Amino acid sequence: MKKLMALIMLPMIFGTSSLVAEIRTVSLKVDNMTCAACPYIVKKSLLSLEGVSQASVDYDQKTATVTFDDDKSSVAKLTASKAKAGYPSALME
Repeated sequence: MKKLMALIMLPMIFGTSSLVAEIRTVSLKVDNMTCAACPYIVKKSLLSLEGVSQASVDYDQKTATVTFDDDKSSVAKLTASKAKAGYPSALME
């Protein structure tokens, strides 16, 4: 009974947002992709970020689609990692 009561009290103590991670999927416009190796580099740099679970890169469209845990990463972190790798990017709206 004490364990059940503790589980019921957790959302009241910590708030519900800390118990449920928000998974987001965003599309980024990626600049400077000029060769066949570029999508591999872009994807690898995205997947190296904490919280990123999936990344796909479209060379022809110059875009990346990324799925990530919003508690562990952010669009700002995604775009910063691309810029460090030499591929500036911006959120597509």
